[in-house]
Amino acid sequence: MIYYNTISDIKSAILEPFRMCGRFVDDFEVTVGSNDESDCMEKLGELTEQHGELVWYSGYVDEDYANGEYIGRENFKYD
Repeated sequence: MIYYNTISDIKSAILEPFRMCGRFVDDFEVTVGSNDESDCMEKLGELTEQHGELVWYSGYVDEDYANGEYIGRENFKYD
């Protein structure tokens, strides 16, 4: 799944096994979800045709994800 123009606070009923965020040279921001990190990076790579160079990327982080990997809210560690 592709979440356009957002890199945080995604409200979705679908919790993919992996999510990655990216920002492109044209300031377009996106989060992509898939089965693993390489699938996510492939999706980000495909977006370079429309938005230019990928200038930043990271694993998605919220209460369900740590460094892009789904861990579930009950396993999230607060600092």
